[in-house]
Amino acid sequence: VDIRRSLIVGGPSAEIPHTVLQAVLAAEAEEDYDSEFVSVEDYPIDSKIGYYPGCVDYLDQEMVFSHLNEGSMNLGDSTTAAFTLFEEMGADVSYLGRDFLKCCGHDQKWQGLDEVFDKLKSYNQKKIEASGIDTLVSSCAECFRTFARDYELEGIKVMHTTEFLSESGFDMNLKTEEDVTITYHDPCRLGRQMGIYDEPRDLLTAVEGVELVEMEHSGEDAMCCGVSSMMSCNENARALRISRMEEIRSTGADMMITSCPKCVSHFECLKFEDEEEYDIEILDIVSFLARQVEAKKSQTEAIAPVPEFAQA
Repeated sequence: VDIRRSLIVGGPSAEIPHTVLQAVLAAEAEEDYDSEFVSVEDYPIDSKIGYYPGCVDYLDQEMVFSHLNEGSMNLGDSTTAAFTLFEEMGADVSYLGRDFLKCCGHDQKWQGLDEVFDKLKSYNQKKIEASGIDTLVSSCAECFRTFARDYELEGIKVMHTTEFLSESGFDMNLKTEEDVTITYHDPCRLGRQMGIYDEPRDLLTAVEGVELVEMEHSGEDAMCCGVSSMMSCNENARALRISRMEEIRSTGADMMITSCPKCVSHFECLKFEDEEEYDIEILDIVSFLARQVEAKKSQTEAIAPVPEFAQA
């Protein structure tokens, strides 16, 4: 971060990709945009647990990647999936949407844009502390890490969704329709920086029909998806992503699961660059678990007895 900050202050100019998205997020840090967000008094918060979706999920990335994925990449599913899981386990969670909170500021901080980050942090921190929650949950590894490490949220526990599910005793007796071999990609922010390795794997292996196989580099040794903070969408980053995809292929897995929407988006890019050999299904873990919950519900409804009056 110090190196990037020094480059911003006095170093050579550097091109940051996805400039439209970054410009939008930087603009909303200004006080002039505060009126675009709902106040604490007018926002429906009726739980001690709040869920923050993050920018990738909220914006669905279509404004950034539509030229690559032709609108077929669904990155806006993790919030819906998370609440499917919360509802199934009976957890009372309030949605703290992007109409209530601004961007967490992760990318801005790691790009060395301290002034922008500080404005986002100041706004969000005040509203989170005034919301009355005591637990903040997010499925975005970067948002989770930012709120936990870079904010000072007094009396508020910050958790990644996988951590929250594990600590809440999530056990829905889930089963896949067919046996599936899965490999798990450790996001940098969730793994090396926050030490969460076991929770996602425990959630996956608890699903009957899942066989988990590890890549050559996993856990603390896991390779990056290639584009930290969306700083360098170039050939070097693409080469790193290809190396990781080769490891995924080598496992023979049917599916790759991760716990970060940005990792999903970066790996998906290869699939829409005419790289047919990388046509493996890639999902966020909450989407995978929610898929099994929905399948279980459908099966239950299918075998439910028909009321006598309906048979008459």
